Amino acid sequence: MSWNDHYRTEFTGSGTEALSIAVAIAIAHKPEVREPEVIIPAYGCPDLVSAIIAQGGKPVLVDLLPESPYMNEARVRDVITTETVAVVGVDFLGIPERLDVLSQICRDKNLFLIEDSAQRFPPVSSDKPLADLVVLSFGRGKPINLMGGGAVFIRRELADRSLAVVDRYPLSDLVTGFTWMLKRSVFNLLMARFPYYFLEKIPLLGIGETRFRKLKMISRLELPAELVSSGIRYFHGRPLIHRLYDRELRFIETFGWKLLGKRESGRACGDPDSETPRLRYAVLAPDNELRNQALRSLNRSGIGATAFYNNTLPRIEGVDELLKEEHFPCADDFASRLLTLPCHEDVKAADIALIANIFSELGIHR
Repeated sequence: MSWNDHYRTEFTGSGTEALSIAVAIAIAHKPEVREPEVIIPAYGCPDLVSAIIAQGGKPVLVDLLPESPYMNEARVRDVITTETVAVVGVDFLGIPERLDVLSQICRDKNLFLIEDSAQRFPPVSSDKPLADLVVLSFGRGKPINLMGGGAVFIRRELADRSLAVVDRYPLSDLVTGFTWMLKRSVFNLLMARFPYYFLEKIPLLGIGETRFRKLKMISRLELPAELVSSGIRYFHGRPLIHRLYDRELRFIETFGWKLLGKRESGRACGDPDSETPRLRYAVLAPDNELRNQALRSLNRSGIGATAFYNNTLPRIEGVDELLKEEHFPCADDFASRLLTLPCHEDVKAADIALIANIFSELGIHR
């Protein structure tokens, strides 16, 4: 693996479990801290909160930069206290956080930097080890889909001192026999475009919903190297759908929309590796009303558009009981205007032409 020179890898039961182990390592390296705090973006997956509270930590939320998934570095500095142990930089839908900025803050304040790369592969730190710890997820809808599991990369300089933490968690083998292969075949069939479209319509399944779930168990997993390697090979063979979106949707910026992570001068904005397939393609609408109108129009046409998390963390059911009510103006605005489009291999040029036509009609009739 490209990161082996810089990191030791521990496979885990899920990406959330991997993040929780990363948090545990950061806490263990600061034994003098009694009420450890971990800084995370105010807009993100509720699993961020689950992973932190499972280790007795306190999530500290930070606002975003305007019209951006990046954390506001000034606000990061403002919330750091003597109890802070780590900052989590989240690579949003394949668009990496500005780890160079966050790593400078962490070095200045003697904090751990955790790169949450559950939505991006490879992690930024695999080639340039800016983060002390890196987290991957191998679950449904993630870049490397192994039907579950995750990984935490531990910087080699920290690996020996982190063994006591890692060894707290039981290790089990993943058996990839006939039953597992059959389950994977059925799983992949159901996750194909049209079966998944109908599964999403069944309310009891709750597919695609953003939910807060407490992390009840943490374990390590012995994953076969060939399984991980095959998942990586498959990922690198996926088409770069975001390039088509960049080209075909450029015109919607004249209507006040914003393409996030758009390629500029041959590279994706803020992306050190523009050849990396995206998890989904993200755009910001001019306002909430037009975003919701676009969602309705796109989904009526069979396009799997989403508002993604739809709310900031303090407004997600379950999380709101754990965090004090705060206002994060940029994150609130981002959540109200974000729209995401599919980037999987079943998306064809005709689908993107249909999407472009829908956006064009919305702009004309606005």
